[in-house]
Amino acid sequence: MGDNPKFDHILTKEFFEKYYIEKRMSFPQISKMLEEKNKKISVSSLFKYCKKYDLTRTWSEARRNSYDIYIDYDKTYLTEKVIDSIDGFLLGDGGCSIGKRKIPAKTDRAENNKIGRLSCGVQYEEFCRYLMKDFNDYIVTVKKGMTDHMKQGFVWGGCTKFHPDLYNQYIRWYPENSEGKRVKQPPDDVRITPNSVMMWYLGDGCLHTYNNSATAGAKLSTDGFSPERVHFLVDKLLEVGIKCHRNNLNRIRIDAKGLPAFFDFIGRESPIKCYNYKFDLPLWRFESKRLSEVAEELNISYNTLSYLIKIGKVECFRLSEKGRPRLLPKHIQFIKNNKKELGL
Repeated sequence: MGDNPKFDHILTKEFFEKYYIEKRMSFPQISKMLEEKNKKISVSSLFKYCKKYDLTRTWSEARRNSYDIYIDYDKTYLTEKVIDSIDGFLLGDGGCSIGKRKIPAKTDRAENNKIGRLSCGVQYEEFCRYLMKDFNDYIVTVKKGMTDHMKQGFVWGGCTKFHPDLYNQYIRWYPENSEGKRVKQPPDDVRITPNSVMMWYLGDGCLHTYNNSATAGAKLSTDGFSPERVHFLVDKLLEVGIKCHRNNLNRIRIDAKGLPAFFDFIGRESPIKCYNYKFDLPLWRFESKRLSEVAEELNISYNTLSYLIKIGKVECFRLSEKGRPRLLPKHIQFIKNNKKELGL
């Protein structure tokens, strides 16, 4: 075969099982690694030795791993920040799938051959890159692909490489159902944070306003989750002060009362321009309060406050001439400063 005997002690079967099979390094990567150790071995020599040990991969497998960098299966890249972003990713537009890496049957590493990866397909490149930004340690690829499922005729796809970390996240997020199939459901330890809910809202949320009226609301699509897990998510959102409920379509509805707390939680501005419209709310929705809220806050009679507004002693804000009165900070401060004069 033309092998160079001086490489025999380096290019052992165990060497290729470790670097070529387990770490999924390509021949150019291995050659470069050896060169850095002052061992200059050509790609063709590596291929011959690998073939001798019957460890060759298909062309597509080798091509898939021919990047200048590789991902280390023996190292974990999970941090709390990454888990938080994985949860936001999977609450919304993202998915997780699994595969198996090739490990020789005679090795003792059979338990470690399970791997997973994260992927998504969305309308905007900006959003795709935003979703994938915290997964760079898993080597992210973002590409444009043609599809009939989008009106624009194409989709932006993002994916990581496979890694054991992400297999564990698949198991965490995809429990077996009664039919033995694994279906995505939020786990008990799902992270509900400003970051995760922002990712969720950008991907699977929408804002509703009705004919410029005082009525508004937001929705989070949870159609694919079981009703029980949607109720669970509602409880998690209520815990952070966001008033919401599950509607008859198995989605989470955030009514007008809950909007200020919701946007105060995730932020009032979109981190990406393509979804600015999902944050298009006037300032009064965040600053104004209903009469009942002010009456309770100031420990005064609701009926008295309503009467003072009716006779014009206390100013208020109305969206329309006959709209319900709301009090802005300046109105509330006026009441506080003039309680005695107002007979309160």
